[in-house]
Amino acid sequence: MKKTKITAFLLLAAMLTSVASCGDTSASGNETTTGGGDSAETTPAETGRDAVSDDLPAKKFGGAKFTILDRTDYVYEFEAEEETGDLLNDAIYKRNLAVEDRFGIDLVSYPLNCAWGDQATAFNNTLLSSVMAGDVAFDLVAGYAATIPGIVSEGIFFNWSELDHIDHTKPWWSELVAEELTINGKDFMITGDISLALWKGMNCIFFNKRLAENYQTGDLYALVKDGKWTFDKMAELTKDVYQDIDGDGKRSNGDSYGMLMGWATEIDNMKEAFEIHVTEKGKDGFPEITLVNEHTIEAVGKINDYIHNNDGVYANGDGDIRTQIYNMFSNGQGIMYTATLGKSEQLRAMNDDFGILPYPKYDENQKQYHSTSLDEFSLFVLPIDVKDKEMSAIITEALCAESYKKVVPAYYETALKTKYTRDDESIAMIDMIVNSRVFDLGYVYDAWNGASFIFQTLISANKPIFESYWASNEKKITTYYNDKVIAFFENYDK
Repeated sequence: MKKTKITAFLLLAAMLTSVASCGDTSASGNETTTGGGDSAETTPAETGRDAVSDDLPAKKFGGAKFTILDRTDYVYEFEAEEETGDLLNDAIYKRNLAVEDRFGIDLVSYPLNCAWGDQATAFNNTLLSSVMAGDVAFDLVAGYAATIPGIVSEGIFFNWSELDHIDHTKPWWSELVAEELTINGKDFMITGDISLALWKGMNCIFFNKRLAENYQTGDLYALVKDGKWTFDKMAELTKDVYQDIDGDGKRSNGDSYGMLMGWATEIDNMKEAFEIHVTEKGKDGFPEITLVNEHTIEAVGKINDYIHNNDGVYANGDGDIRTQIYNMFSNGQGIMYTATLGKSEQLRAMNDDFGILPYPKYDENQKQYHSTSLDEFSLFVLPIDVKDKEMSAIITEALCAESYKKVVPAYYETALKTKYTRDDESIAMIDMIVNSRVFDLGYVYDAWNGASFIFQTLISANKPIFESYWASNEKKITTYYNDKVIAFFENYDK
């Protein structure tokens, strides 16, 4: 996959939004062929994942460039110039080559900086300006899951549900996301195996086996299997574990703790773990805000008390807390550590053995464990000014299908389960985490309006006053959902 050159329009857009860009907007025709291959040789019967047909037509698109707008920090989802011997790079390279050869296209990556804040706003503005101008710059967009929903109501994306060749029932798509984000038969954002970040971003808890044994936590894997891995149990095992390792007489990142906890979405994602939803669909299929209840109020208070009133929890360090707690855990300074499955790759260099656990249940009355993915995965949208929407649909489906067949096995079955884990029990935990993932439409669509990040907003400030916060923000939140989100899905008729 190649990177594109800068077009005149997007150079202007980049100047206006202070984002460095690069791209190519060349288009070409397409032709239908009579078969999917040129060889008459008999090939072995496909089995397993390879045997699942994508049911796509035999088409050739005459060498057309297929440009994907993606994010600089996540280009690993698409860019692989050649085989290097790296397991994931080579799987992505083979996927890209298979799609290019099969459909006669040239995949092109167009990365823009898109970190949280100004960069994400600039990314959205560049895309919005390009589509509004009819620049025909992008054939697919891999957007930031936390921020791309903010411009869905601008009406610049196709409804995936109306496009031929996109089949949400195929195993490479996340049916959970498709079902949750489809309202009134309209679905503007999809994701699945095409987003490697979706897999890497699954929330989990790592634990240090040496420290767990020293502090006599018992068999943590058995707790999970027996349904007794709850928030209260986690707190019991970690809240009083503290040692002033550096001897400076104060709690710092030089000391050892029971729990090393991220300060942002790691806290917010406790909602999903505890079966708390920003919205749920009513009988009419439209979302209704369900965040306000006693369960939410109690959970906010319980998490806040755990973080702020126990010496054994380190969660409020200065600066880049995620880097701090990763370094601390890898140095053997914590029994447990909230992170994502993708961190296991970096922890391969850790001297102490580690294990992997799901996020805890709220209590033993909760039947299942739940996890979700860090909101940095890719949500895919299709601009209404694409040069050939049929080509975009076919190539998107093909990329996702080939990711299911080539990339996910390389990551999930080989790298994650074999190279990055230290025991068979962790492999079982990984399966549990992935199979229990959930998504919340209210969380996805409300990144800037007060509901999505309510847990971290209150808890980071040590002000677990949910009722007063809601009273101050209810009008803004409900107005946004009613007038922006729901109204758009009701009235969209393109």
